[in-house]
Amino acid sequence: MDVEQMKRYIETTCPDDHTIIIDESMQPWVGPQWREDSLIHQREWVQQLSETRHINVWVMTSWTKIWSCTGLRIGSVVAPTPAHAAEIKRKQVPWSVNSMALAFVSAVVKDDAYLQETWDVTSKWRANAVEQLATRFPTWEFFGKSFLSWIWIDTKSVDTCEQACKLAKDHGVPVRSGKPGYNLPTYVRIAVRSPEQTAVLLKAWESLQ
Repeated sequence: MDVEQMKRYIETTCPDDHTIIIDESMQPWVGPQWREDSLIHQREWVQQLSETRHINVWVMTSWTKIWSCTGLRIGSVVAPTPAHAAEIKRKQVPWSVNSMALAFVSAVVKDDAYLQETWDVTSKWRANAVEQLATRFPTWEFFGKSFLSWIWIDTKSVDTCEQACKLAKDHGVPVRSGKPGYNLPTYVRIAVRSPEQTAVLLKAWESLQ
């Protein structure tokens, strides 16, 4: 959903007196306009929703994904109102942000070339992976926006999915099973990688039927 679709969905679907948590960790992949397409920049709308309907929208973001620094662990949360922000800060534990992670992110946010390259190659690499997988496994279905750095795949078979996960792990390219957490036992999620890296996964899956 783009930001306007998200707003309409919340306005028409969510009952009053509810809390909504939006995870925008994948938002930077949208492209150079990702900030304009974010609920972070809808402060007036969010505050009005909180004041008139007591629907409180929190926006959370992990900054370890776009810059591939998962071991550092750093994120942010934008509260619906200043009062909510003050309340959560009151309960925030001391030193809740790792200083090394903060220094890293403070540096990489200035790396415009990295972001531009990410926007340039991700959709191409993703399309390449989907095309090759669809050719080899014509019954599989592929889900996700073209700009995303991952692909959800419905293999249509629990056994096939389990075998796919095992083969990928055995070949050093682990993938995410949809069974734990998502309750999607026929689904697997793969990362978008370069054609050379994708070829390793395709090689691992040669024996799949």
